[in-house]
Amino acid sequence: MMAASVSVPLLGVVDTAILGHLDSPEYLAAVNIGVTAMNMLIWGFGFLRMSTVGLVAQAAGRGDSRLRAHHLARALTVALALGVLVVLSQFLWLPGLLWLLSDGGSSEALARDYLVIRLWSVPFHLLLFVINGYFLAVDRARLVMYLMLISQVGNMLLDYLLVMVFHLDVRGVAWGSLISQAVAALVGIGWLLNKDYLTSELWRSRRQWWQKSQLRALFSLNGDVFIRTLCLMAVFALMTRFSAEQGALILATNAVLLNFFYLTSYALDGYAHAIESISGRLYGQRDWQSLNLAVASVFKISAGVAVVMSVLFIVSGQSVVSILTDLPTVRATASEYLWWVYILPVAAMLGFVYDGLCVGITASKIMRNAMLVATLLVFLPAWYISGLWFEQVADNHRLWASFILFFIFRGVMMHVLYKRSHNNITTKA
Repeated sequence: MMAASVSVPLLGVVDTAILGHLDSPEYLAAVNIGVTAMNMLIWGFGFLRMSTVGLVAQAAGRGDSRLRAHHLARALTVALALGVLVVLSQFLWLPGLLWLLSDGGSSEALARDYLVIRLWSVPFHLLLFVINGYFLAVDRARLVMYLMLISQVGNMLLDYLLVMVFHLDVRGVAWGSLISQAVAALVGIGWLLNKDYLTSELWRSRRQWWQKSQLRALFSLNGDVFIRTLCLMAVFALMTRFSAEQGALILATNAVLLNFFYLTSYALDGYAHAIESISGRLYGQRDWQSLNLAVASVFKISAGVAVVMSVLFIVSGQSVVSILTDLPTVRATASEYLWWVYILPVAAMLGFVYDGLCVGITASKIMRNAMLVATLLVFLPAWYISGLWFEQVADNHRLWASFILFFIFRGVMMHVLYKRSHNNITTKA
């Protein structure tokens, strides 16, 4: 799962590296806006993967293959419907989203060119959420890795071809993402059919997909996860907005630096995804002792990985920036703020692992409440209050400090809430 997850941010790294070697920071600034907008949309529907993993893994743990199949069919149907709705309704919300993320100018125009194409990939993204979630829940993580490699390697090749050969700039990056996501989703559907996870018998029993009790479980879980994800989207949207207010140079610089976070998040997400599947099955079996051992193990391993990543960033951070862009002003500005990314892996580790655990045992309220506190009572106050107390500190240092504090407090809050609400359950004999 770590190998599968790390392939995702490598796409963003390649996007940044290709556009970072064009002749203007406006391209980097535009892709920062466009990618943030897409991440907001895609993460907003992240509950599809999370709920699929938790519900299917628990059904698998109880040995209920019929319920497991119904969870899959129901989630695929919802994903396709939501994806089509997003594409058809884009004229209603896209102008407002661009206004939120940008500060006008040519960067916004380029970001619009990117999004008009890239938005057509949303249905395929959402289908892949469900497909990957299902394969994780039934312990077929290798298939998830193959799907991600199909998507990401294809995307990288298309990016290079369309941008460097055909000179389509941000439009080439968007077309590469659209085509590669479509191919990966179709391959995933083919595997579900080939392995008899989707069958004609399942289709004949489609009325049973919509039982009230199952719908209630799905949407109750999804509602909490959606609120949690909405807060995360807000933090990244405000990171982009506050960067844009400081000018195209800072926006481009943060586009480069955020790649370190994406590498961190997806590497740690590999272990979070693993504990999702493992904890879901063990929770379904009510095997508390094994669940506690699994949780302890993943915390130890994730902490070690976080420390190793911080050391790697310290050793190679400047070289990575040089690979991502040859614009002297962006390189010089990134050097001033690079030390913030050195502490990101350790600061963010706890929250990622607890995300995976809470998804597996369907403890969505813990995820929701911790994210609300970290967003509303930590990130936003830290940004605005630091502006009043530390006016002499550069705005971008204050922005990154607020970003780091957000992840630290999110992890601490999840730890406190989990221990309070679930420790008594998982320690039962």
